[in-house]
Amino acid sequence: MLVHPYIGSGRWLRGNLHAHTTNSDGKFHLDELISNYKAIGYDFLVITDHNKITPVEGINSDILVLNGCEVSSDKGHIVAVNLKEPIEPNRPSQEVIDAINAQGGVAILAHPNWSKNFCHWKQEDLASLQGYAGIEVFNGNILRDSGSPLASDRWDMLLSNGQKCWCYGVDDTHNELDLANGWTMVLVNEISVDAIVSALKEGRCYASSGVFFEAIENDETTIRVVTRNADRIAFVGRNGRWLKWVNDRLASYQIRGDEGYIRVEAFGPHGSMAWTQPFFIVP
Repeated sequence: MLVHPYIGSGRWLRGNLHAHTTNSDGKFHLDELISNYKAIGYDFLVITDHNKITPVEGINSDILVLNGCEVSSDKGHIVAVNLKEPIEPNRPSQEVIDAINAQGGVAILAHPNWSKNFCHWKQEDLASLQGYAGIEVFNGNILRDSGSPLASDRWDMLLSNGQKCWCYGVDDTHNELDLANGWTMVLVNEISVDAIVSALKEGRCYASSGVFFEAIENDETTIRVVTRNADRIAFVGRNGRWLKWVNDRLASYQIRGDEGYIRVEAFGPHGSMAWTQPFFIVP
């Protein structure tokens, strides 16, 4: 049996979950940042200034703007989506995650492979912490910083050890170089904060750095995907092993039953990618 988050129908919304303003270390004032993402065609934006909540209530915009924060914990940075009250920084990571969840927020562990040693988060900490929704599998800001913007290696280690963990793509916006490098697409029935938060918590989303999925489907024996602009699609299983790949914009995979999990990576122009959430194989 397949267990996966892509249940039901709806519409896809494009959003950035990680962005900074002049209220912390960003270049853009809040209204400038919102205008930039509106011009690109985004549907929602989360403001995540460092260790403080930048108020967004009462903003008149065509895109939804959510409260958030990038909280510094004792072990690494944690992005909090839909945060209502500030959380004291530099506390134990588990306490920060618990505090985010207590407010109905979404806890996402930021840029796991940032820094010159490619290890902002130690793998043992990713494995031992509980209650976070997932990790940033792509962080666009790290394209111009030390480390790697990609963290699918860390993700596969978690999934292979039986941990349920979603992936997200973000810009981590600080200036104009960071705009529209990575995003998360959420599947919702309505355009609202509650719908977006629920989709993020439940994994009804996928991460992208430029590839768009047009369909993510399955039945009892097969997973099928259709993309708008990929030229290679890979089905990835336990320990990051490619189970099948095709050079096309659509592909299907026949389930054997011993894969543990199956996720899809799609590759497109100029090194762009997209990542589905995992389909878990349950005996």
